[in-house]
Amino acid sequence: MRRQRKQRARRLAVLGAVTLALSAAVTGSSSAHPEHGGGREDFPGEGIADGLYKQHDGDEGHLPAVSRNVSVVGKAKVTNPSGAGNTGRVADVTAFGDYAYLTAFREPTCESTGVHVMDISDPTKPAEVTSAFIPTSDGSYVGEGIQVEHIDDSPFFHGDLLIHQNETCPGETPPGANSGGISLWDVTDPRSPKPLAMHVGDFTNTAGGLDPAPNQVHSMRMWTNVFDKKTYVALVDDEEGTDVDILDITDPRNPVLVNDGLDLGAVFGVDQPSPASLTSVFSHDMMIAKVGRRYVMNVNYWDGGYVLLDVTDPRPGKVSLVAESDYAALDEERLARGQEIAPEGNSHQSELSPNRKFMIGTDEDFSPYRVTAKIDSGPYAGQEYNATSAADTKPIDENTTVSGDTTYVGQACEAVPPGTGTALVERGVCTFQVKLDNIIAAGYTAGIVFQNVRSDCQGGSTMAAAGAIPYVFVNRYAGLRLLGVPGVTEANACTTPTPAAGGESTTIKSVFDGWGYVRLFGTDIPTRPGTTGSIRQIDTYSVPEAQDPVYARGFGDLSVHEVAMDPENNKLAYLSYYAAGLRVVEYGRNGIREVGAFIDEGGNNFWGVEVWKDETGEQYVLASDRDFGLYIFHYGG
Repeated sequence: MRRQRKQRARRLAVLGAVTLALSAAVTGSSSAHPEHGGGREDFPGEGIADGLYKQHDGDEGHLPAVSRNVSVVGKAKVTNPSGAGNTGRVADVTAFGDYAYLTAFREPTCESTGVHVMDISDPTKPAEVTSAFIPTSDGSYVGEGIQVEHIDDSPFFHGDLLIHQNETCPGETPPGANSGGISLWDVTDPRSPKPLAMHVGDFTNTAGGLDPAPNQVHSMRMWTNVFDKKTYVALVDDEEGTDVDILDITDPRNPVLVNDGLDLGAVFGVDQPSPASLTSVFSHDMMIAKVGRRYVMNVNYWDGGYVLLDVTDPRPGKVSLVAESDYAALDEERLARGQEIAPEGNSHQSELSPNRKFMIGTDEDFSPYRVTAKIDSGPYAGQEYNATSAADTKPIDENTTVSGDTTYVGQACEAVPPGTGTALVERGVCTFQVKLDNIIAAGYTAGIVFQNVRSDCQGGSTMAAAGAIPYVFVNRYAGLRLLGVPGVTEANACTTPTPAAGGESTTIKSVFDGWGYVRLFGTDIPTRPGTTGSIRQIDTYSVPEAQDPVYARGFGDLSVHEVAMDPENNKLAYLSYYAAGLRVVEYGRNGIREVGAFIDEGGNNFWGVEVWKDETGEQYVLASDRDFGLYIFHYGG
């Protein structure tokens, strides 16, 4: 996942509004955000799994219903124009004025996606405005990242501006420029949204050239700087995952790319060398807050931790580091239960408290079991590596361990000689499914596919393949060590050729390490631009079931997803906790504790959470249920 910074051509001005109509999408290479299954296909149909939120498919079990200090004020189901139903349909939520906006995800089918518009003027009777549905382009979907802001200082636009991100449907590449980037809409009249600019963003690729369409965007956040009167938006770039892109959208019809060089590992050294498991370092999400005379962006940098940047002047060379966090050597929630294991990492989303003295961060983790792999023989005996199971193969869990000798069988695109144990396979030429079928036919009882020669050879992928044996993907560095190649390092693995034969013994097993949970930090952010501060972890919080192996299966996903700080209370926050429902926590110098919870009869699956006030000043909490639509809550603790 780590990448060397490259000098990239920059396209400073991007195209304005373009037509919404697209011809039918064609199959092509696809990509996904690193932690969400992906990697990029070497060729159309190679088989990269649609790993993001796969767990939402079907009817899962759930925790018992609960309503503690939380009451439902109203709720409304969304309508899927495709007719395919709502299982996994809903993603994020935001609200502005009398309307809420819910993004339409790629489940259950990646068609008719975009943004649902909900009238919440009467919170007890929210209703979808189906005629105002905001579509994204064919072959694209909208997920994590939507926002509405009122713009009144711009000479180019006055009104309410909505922005959403765009990602490409798995296995598809829409033709022309109508994919990726962000889309900007005028929702001054929410019942009649008007496009301002479609699919704008960073057009540079990792080779330094320009693509016809901007890179996919996983998330985004905009803000208006009161000092220079400009409006900006920061992007999570799927194609250059280590970068934070920033656009000037003061003229929302003609956005301008102003910064494409914020690789926080390379520029500010926010990654950490130990524990060795913290290898996935990239940007995932961000928020921006005014703190005195400066604007501070809290960036969630996955295994790089939580980072505070001064973006008062967002141009290259002007952004500075305020503070960053590091993960402890041992996972705190597991240590409290007597287990010594390295932390998962996975800083996903965070928000600062209203007084900027605290920050709550959410570590997202969908797998309660940690796959650990170790080389048992040869020059690298005792060294560990990461392995990712294919989508529909026998899982490596508490009942399944891979151990013993490996045998290199090349790319396994044709029938391979009979063998036993674990087949070691190089990626390329044919699909992951063909490789799996051939090694099964040859008699192997497990398979390891390692990355081929490429500039991003340290990246991982989730293979789309189905079979009755364990089948995992590892990076090239791990593959070459398993082959016993002398002198291989992380620095030279991407250019080191593959030998003709080899294979050391290995052990791959899993151990329960719980689902994702919450961190509370104390923050010191000086109000003067350019000055440094600090982030200090105070406490962690998890729903108890998420740390109990009894609940590892059959109860849905018990990971936290997002946090929304109460804007008027420096000690309350609201958490969307997927199948563990809505959680309300109280925080402060003495730690963090739960003070409210809600799970509906039949279960919930909450993705987004947002605090909203109606025109009378009454405060509510909005949550987006993946399989239903909008919930409106009132906390009464």
